[in-house]
Amino acid sequence: MGITGFFRSAAILLLTIGASLAATLAGAVTRSERLPAEIVKRWGKRFVRIGGWPVRVEDAGRIPEGGVILVANHQSLVDIPLLLSAFPREIRFIAKRELGRIPLFGHAMTASGNLFVDREDPRDAVHMMRQASALLAKGRALVVFPEGTRSGDGSIGEFRPGAFHIAWKTGFPLVPVYLDGGRRALPKGSLLFRPAELVVRVLPPVSAGPGRPLSRDGMAEETRRRLLSAKDEEEGRCAVATS
Repeated sequence: MGITGFFRSAAILLLTIGASLAATLAGAVTRSERLPAEIVKRWGKRFVRIGGWPVRVEDAGRIPEGGVILVANHQSLVDIPLLLSAFPREIRFIAKRELGRIPLFGHAMTASGNLFVDREDPRDAVHMMRQASALLAKGRALVVFPEGTRSGDGSIGEFRPGAFHIAWKTGFPLVPVYLDGGRRALPKGSLLFRPAELVVRVLPPVSAGPGRPLSRDGMAEETRRRLLSAKDEEEGRCAVATS
């Protein structure tokens, strides 16, 4: 397992370097996000394929057409390629500014139309809000990890308000997405990929927008409640399967 994991990790590293270079160059040449985004999406699919992880996607039909905010828990670096490979439509991410500064990969993510925000800078947050609204108006699916960091043990931490503020201000639907398996596929602090089943479970949309029943904080509470419930159900399913 260790040798296999080493070779898979090396192959994924080489894939990521090559795809990052290709997406960055494509963005510089075309001055458009479309080709870089396609390269990054193919990177995500091949990343999962090389990892050898079976993927279980549940209830993808709950995601409506048009602009939508997907709010997911965050276990691992594997979560980004997992989401890129799980859905056929165009996916964009809102991530912390530090991710955009990673050599090559950060440039590729920027070229492909993903958004970055400095959480300590209110002006940066306002600018990101305008960018997010424009992407949603174009019909993009926008992924946010509201915990702000990866969970090493699968627990779901407290949520930052950004995603729910966007949903409240714009009125676009907000859909919780439960992710599992990433922490086993690539544990936090490790560079060696391991066998795991990856799970993407789409939960019912949470009401958002002016005049609807939930406030920004209410949307955050309800989204976290649903993700915690999905986590309990998945853990119960795994316990039955292994008993």
